[in-house]
Amino acid sequence: MNENNITRSYLETLSFNDLVALADEYGVDVPEDLDRRFLIAELMELALEESGQNEEMIISSENGEGGSALPGNYNETQVSCVFRNPAWLFVFWNINENDAASLKDDEGELKLRICFLKNPKEMIPEEAFEIQASTSNQEQYVLISAEKKFLKVELIYSGAGAGKVLAFSPVVTIPHGSDLVNEMQPGSYDSIDPVLKLSGMETTLAEQYRKHRHSFS
Repeated sequence: MNENNITRSYLETLSFNDLVALADEYGVDVPEDLDRRFLIAELMELALEESGQNEEMIISSENGEGGSALPGNYNETQVSCVFRNPAWLFVFWNINENDAASLKDDEGELKLRICFLKNPKEMIPEEAFEIQASTSNQEQYVLISAEKKFLKVELIYSGAGAGKVLAFSPVVTIPHGSDLVNEMQPGSYDSIDPVLKLSGMETTLAEQYRKHRHSFS
């Protein structure tokens, strides 16, 4: 792909399936629930790396003449999240110019509120906790309890005696493994179905225990 022929407006006119096909040319697997705007940003970053530019990707203008600098900020306040694995949630966000100016003027803090829900349509969380948002970049990993089923992330501003939700992510489902496998302990495999044993489950569990004993404590 020739990244110099890509324009921001062109990417935004593509359907999600077309963006996925574009990402496939770079050899990138795209999850079905990946946020569209994050995918566009990822494509831009990949094109940037391929072009060898250090700060910004140079793209052609709409009429094909000259070039312009592609901004890395959509000037929208938003937050999204995807699971790296069942234990770690990857949260990424963006803040528009007005909100960024307010945060700077009020010397407030930016936080992430992780809200656990009973079902995807629930508005009020049954449990939540807050963590300080990273100040060095706009992304952060968060350790998640495996006992929960659904969650959403709120990007909140915390100032002097006041708090405000700036943005919130879509509800995501927390991955869960098989209860049968999770409850198995090394050396106690009598409950494993004979057919399941053919898969090599006993060997896999023994190897897991040998390398990651702390997971069984």
